[in-house]
Amino acid sequence: MEAKNELQKNAIAEARRTELETFQRALDMHWLNSRMDDGRMGRCLALIQREAEMEKQFQERTDHAAIVNAQAEKETKLAIEVAKLRRQEMCELLRRHYLRERDPSLRNLMQKLQAGYVCRDLQQQILHNQYRKLQEETEEKRANDVLKNTLYNDKEALDREEREKMERNDEYCRDLQQQLVNRQKQKQCAYEDTLIEKKMLEEVMRTIADEDQRELEKKRIEREKVRNEMVTFKRARDAWKEKQKQMLVIEERQLEAQRRAAADRTSAVIAERERQIRAKEELNEKIASKILADEAARREREDVIKQLQEQEYLEKNVVDAAGDAERALHAAAATQRALARQVELRAAAARGERQREAEFRKANESKMAAEVQKEKEKEMKNKEKARQYSQELLKQIEENSRRRKQEKELEESRAQYVWDCGTSWRQEVNEERKKIITEHAPHLIGYLQAGVIAKEDLAAVREGADRHQRLAPLDIESMATSRRPHRYSKCNQQCRVLREY
Repeated sequence: MEAKNELQKNAIAEARRTELETFQRALDMHWLNSRMDDGRMGRCLALIQREAEMEKQFQERTDHAAIVNAQAEKETKLAIEVAKLRRQEMCELLRRHYLRERDPSLRNLMQKLQAGYVCRDLQQQILHNQYRKLQEETEEKRANDVLKNTLYNDKEALDREEREKMERNDEYCRDLQQQLVNRQKQKQCAYEDTLIEKKMLEEVMRTIADEDQRELEKKRIEREKVRNEMVTFKRARDAWKEKQKQMLVIEERQLEAQRRAAADRTSAVIAERERQIRAKEELNEKIASKILADEAARREREDVIKQLQEQEYLEKNVVDAAGDAERALHAAAATQRALARQVELRAAAARGERQREAEFRKANESKMAAEVQKEKEKEMKNKEKARQYSQELLKQIEENSRRRKQEKELEESRAQYVWDCGTSWRQEVNEERKKIITEHAPHLIGYLQAGVIAKEDLAAVREGADRHQRLAPLDIESMATSRRPHRYSKCNQQCRVLREY
């Protein structure tokens, strides 16, 4: 659109300028927004990177803590296992010490092994003394050879120093004499030492023999005690069985006596009841007869009174015939009233008597019924007591049988427990003996008494010898077929040396 005038041109320029400003403002806003987005993105990336680094550090710390915890747990388990092994070893050592202290055979074996160690030490000491003597003799011989060589090689020096030689010879002779004296003293001391050692060895062997004798005596006493206890137990058991049989017989007799007493008591109760009934019937008959006699006497007395009254009336009528009619009428009325009164009294007395008889009969019947009921209740109570007593006896018999059965089972279980304990104890003792033989016997071959190592112990001796390189070549199996002459425990090498000396 082309401008036609100045106003249009100005308007077009103004519109373009406004449009350019708007566009520039839009560009600026876009640039600002892009810068803000870039900054926000950078911050997000930095935050993400920081979070990744923190997560990595946390993972490293967590892994390190897990490693440390695993290592600590492993060390704890290892310490627990080590403590457990140490505790097991300590328990095993304590058990072995307990076996050695408590078992007589192991204690005797340890004493004999200690005696073997003492014998070995004495033998080594003797050999050491002999070796020292041989070494002294060798040194003395070497000194003499050196002196001889010096004398033969230095003839000229011998001529010049003849006087000194004589002096040295004299001194040497004196030294030799002194050496001979000292040697004699040493021999005397050695002889005295050997005598002392022999005496000590004899004391040791005597002590060992005394201990063996005491141990055998103690075992014999224990066996005798156990035998006496067994005999006493058998006697007590037989006495108890006999007592139980007697108690059963007594219980059966008591039951039979109770049955008989119950039967006798039942018949006696029936007889007593019949006797009481007969006595009551006799009493009732006596009372009835007495009542009838009293009634007859009363009627007779009334008849007599009536007759007397009638006779008196007749006599009075006869005597007083001339009496006035009014008095007669009054007398007749009075008599009639008296008679009516007497009739009423008689009827009332008869009714009272009948009522008393009925009450008496009713009281007697109720009393008899009560006594019969009491007898029945008493009989029922006696039967119930007898039944309860029989049930209690049966329960007691069952309880006694059950108790005897329990005691028998308990005795069998105790015997089995004692047998199992003895078996386990003997097994542990055999294992401990094998360990002791394996540990000590190979080092004491030739120093132990005869009979310490049995034929079944050769395998343990062989096992112990194989553990040591210097003892492995020993021929242990030949000990079972040895043909050496029998020697007593005191006839060792030292004794033979002393005897030959």
